[in-house]
Amino acid sequence: MRRMAPLVAAALILAACSPSDTSAPITPTPQPTPTAPPVSPTEATTAEPTASPTPGLDAVPVYFAGQKVASNAPGLRVRSRPGTDEPVLAILPESADLLVEMGPVLIDGFGWYSVLDSDPDKPEFSKGWVAAGFEPDPFLVPSDFELSYNPYIAGYAHDGDGEFGPVRVVDANHGIRWIAAAPDGNGCAFSVDLRPGSGTAVPTIRATIGGVAAPGDVYAEFFAAHPELIGDLFVMVTSDCSWAVTFVRFQG
Repeated sequence: MRRMAPLVAAALILAACSPSDTSAPITPTPQPTPTAPPVSPTEATTAEPTASPTPGLDAVPVYFAGQKVASNAPGLRVRSRPGTDEPVLAILPESADLLVEMGPVLIDGFGWYSVLDSDPDKPEFSKGWVAAGFEPDPFLVPSDFELSYNPYIAGYAHDGDGEFGPVRVVDANHGIRWIAAAPDGNGCAFSVDLRPGSGTAVPTIRATIGGVAAPGDVYAEFFAAHPELIGDLFVMVTSDCSWAVTFVRFQG
């Protein structure tokens, strides 16, 4: 598979809150499937862009965590997870406003982004995954709209090992959202350590991924249990998966 260049992004945000406590490496836990009004069978089979994923992966448009984008094709499907066989949550009109959470993750020949619904018009959904299409006519394009709060401070995505950063974590009210997928569908391993400057790396995520994309979370209590991680961090990934991670600051 062609290696995809690391994606880097940062966006300023506000204050925060946090859940309960653990200091052990995070392992994948079952994730709730996002809900949205049902899509009729007729819509689900006819209202999606049908461009074949033939261009190279270097033609996937690059967006960063917290970036504002819009749909660039009528009938763009929002799915519960990345992949052309995953359940459809919504079918978007052209120019629907979206906020990028993480990605791209490479599945079924497409690059997929997790996006939040930032458009006041219907259809309504909380968040889901959309295929980005390919340059020069992608399914997602940059946009500009009013946003009351942007929680995403940095995001990275790749299809292999790498070291990324630094990311500035100013207090314990932070978390990480991540997803990993086996490019060939036969499984892969995903490991993340966080290293404070030139200090000792802290094991953070250890996951074995099967045939479907697996999402997970690192909650604020992890950072509360590791005060050495407050400050500038480097993200050290060892993986043969296609993966994405996003740092979040929780809103208080």
